Amino acid sequence: MRKNKRFKKQTTLILLVSLILVSSVYIILVDSVRKSREDRFHSFHDNRYSHKYPIRGVDISHHNGDVNWAQLKNEGIAFAYIKATEGVSHKDRSYKDNYPAAKLADIKVGTYHFYTFGLDGEKQANHFIKQANVAAEDLIPMIDVEHSSYNRHSWDKNYEKLVIDELKKMEQVMFDYYGVHPIIYTNRDCYKLYIKGHLTENLIWMSDLNNEPCIDDNEWVIWQFSHTGRLNGVKGDVDLNYFRYSYRRFVELKVKS
Repeated sequence: MRKNKRFKKQTTLILLVSLILVSSVYIILVDSVRKSREDRFHSFHDNRYSHKYPIRGVDISHHNGDVNWAQLKNEGIAFAYIKATEGVSHKDRSYKDNYPAAKLADIKVGTYHFYTFGLDGEKQANHFIKQANVAAEDLIPMIDVEHSSYNRHSWDKNYEKLVIDELKKMEQVMFDYYGVHPIIYTNRDCYKLYIKGHLTENLIWMSDLNNEPCIDDNEWVIWQFSHTGRLNGVKGDVDLNYFRYSYRRFVELKVKS
């Protein structure tokens, strides 16, 4: 009987120690993953891609408030895409200040349009052309293609063909005007729905907040890896991006003279 009691005590002790060890390992792993995610999703520094992709950029709109571009330059920002327009009439109220200020800080600048599903693509292109300052040697213009909660055509399969057709019209008008195919910013869902197989000449800027981009043709050039970055020069969250290739390839990403 005593042996049974002693055995039970030993078993209980072993189980208790094992439980403590397992719990400790779990806590350490969770904390490690948390810290890794914090670094990866909020900073260019101390993540496993920081040395692989040294050319870093941001995308900016009026939502970011007043931007100190000199401080962003000191943060190592090489390029910035700045929102100019949306739909057929909206103008970003900070564009006229952000564009020259970024150039003055010696940051390579591109300008982008937020594509509105269901609206005429040619009109959207002409609205962008009228408002955007796209000079020779600027980065190639960009069309932002993503779902929007306030757009009734988002996620509606009945409008897929319309969205694609109008996007192709917009792309063609911009190509005819600037002499270069605009970059397409998108995410995995919208890439599969609207881009893949339809806009085959355009460079892809992929947003993926979880993993390095992986698309069938593998032809992405910029990766947006965070919507919640923290940088000196911007109050609050800012989108963070890596350029995929070398600096030589980066300087070729421009509007020709």
